[in-house]
Amino acid sequence: MLRDLALAAKAACSKEDQESLIPLIVTLKELGAQAKKRGFLSLEDNLGSVNDEFLKIGMQLIIDQTEADVVSDILDSDIYYNESNGRELLKKIIIREGLLRIQAGDTSRNIFLCTRIFLGKIANSAFS
Repeated sequence: MLRDLALAAKAACSKEDQESLIPLIVTLKELGAQAKKRGFLSLEDNLGSVNDEFLKIGMQLIIDQTEADVVSDILDSDIYYNESNGRELLKKIIIREGLLRIQAGDTSRNIFLCTRIFLGKIANSAFS
């Protein structure tokens, strides 16, 4: 998990922007469940429907069985060196965390908990 206060400040956004990321967290949870059940290669079936380029790159790295530290380095480089702020930056941070958890073989529940934490302003009931 990224623990950078300056980055966290740049990723600050409104409650509405945070709520708009709930479907992303649900998607990451579902991708994690699929990968756990059917393997990383099964994620390739989802690539065609992924519109977010950052998510697509990360998924492809996992499908290609890229080492976890390399995946982390690539995603971190995009986060730190591309000019993202607010909602878009928070989205990338959530995607990074979810993908690394998927690659580590975490349960879908753990993936959900570890990505949901970034939406601190959102009540748990919003995810039901």
